[in-house]
Amino acid sequence: MKGILIYILLFIISLCIFISLLNHKQRQYIDFVAVGDNLIHPVVYHDASNGTNSFNFKSMYHPIYAYIHNKDIAYINQESPLGGDDRAYSGFKRFNTPSVIAKELIDTGFNLVNGSNNHSLDQGTSGINNSIETWNNYKDKALFTGMYNSESAYNKTPIMNIKNTKVAMLSYTFGTNNLKPNSPYQIKYIDKKQITRDIKKAKLKSDFIVVSMHWGKEGSHKPSKKQKAYAKFLAKQNVDVVIGMHPHVIQPVVWIKGTNNHKTLVAFSLGNFLNGQETGNESNHLGGSIQFKIANNHNDTKIDDVKWRSIVNHYEMTDPYNDDSRHHFKVYLLDDYRNNSINKHGLQYEEDAKMSKSQLQHITKDVINKQFFDSRSY
Repeated sequence: MKGILIYILLFIISLCIFISLLNHKQRQYIDFVAVGDNLIHPVVYHDASNGTNSFNFKSMYHPIYAYIHNKDIAYINQESPLGGDDRAYSGFKRFNTPSVIAKELIDTGFNLVNGSNNHSLDQGTSGINNSIETWNNYKDKALFTGMYNSESAYNKTPIMNIKNTKVAMLSYTFGTNNLKPNSPYQIKYIDKKQITRDIKKAKLKSDFIVVSMHWGKEGSHKPSKKQKAYAKFLAKQNVDVVIGMHPHVIQPVVWIKGTNNHKTLVAFSLGNFLNGQETGNESNHLGGSIQFKIANNHNDTKIDDVKWRSIVNHYEMTDPYNDDSRHHFKVYLLDDYRNNSINKHGLQYEEDAKMSKSQLQHITKDVINKQFFDSRSY
């Protein structure tokens, strides 16, 4: 009798292990990564210039290529519009970025590109149309959203279908620097009624919802009351992830409870990515990346293995008294950033800046909860 009971017990254990392995095999994992504001100031595109309106940004993204290119979904906020190569390139306050950067971002591995931010209308309606047209040249490799050229495009839910999982991408901005769109169907502003409508549609068509929010106060490591209120509102709608942009510095990452035990991952601000921002200090050149796995098993999706990575925007200077002498722009994972590069960073000449790896690590640990850290976070 005892032998029979042992046999039955071993059979049950073996069956449980088999079912567990089968479920694990059936579960699809999508590797997702997001970075912050790709903001191309004149010093950046001048550094990329090969002369005669030819540009090569690829070397600037090369240090982060290994981190980005093997992800299933790689999100970036293209802060400066690709307004058209037929007009002058420009920076703050009315940006216009060389269109070749689209291909070089895609070659780096980015395939989910947001265009909804406070600079979306910098080049007007033609700038929006040029941005859309440029990214449409690569529509088989990347999804661009956040700018629209028709009512139907405005009302369509942008979706990526990866490993049989439909991921919706919704994008909103707090404003467009007092520039008014020529049509109500060009940009989506942060509006609860609009967001609620879009989320309802997205739930019918997708398995997973990501929301890009351009919000917050520039230069602040702390989310504003409005950011927190909208984050709770989005969590209540049971979206899966909120990616925040605009403050130009990193802000906390949190889980917020929604309804029916659902949890929403909110990254309030990923800070700057590649940029040539003159003002500010080391905080403006410390960006961030959030990475996680989307686990899908028979239409049951959840987020696993959330990790933070700090990012450094590097540049050097030939003349410490001339901001236009900045060159050799590159983006690095902070974990990969070595002392020989840190010592050359242009911020070493700034009296108000404290440019050292320990200082960047200190900011990271001060802002980001340690639950999102591993050995490579900073």
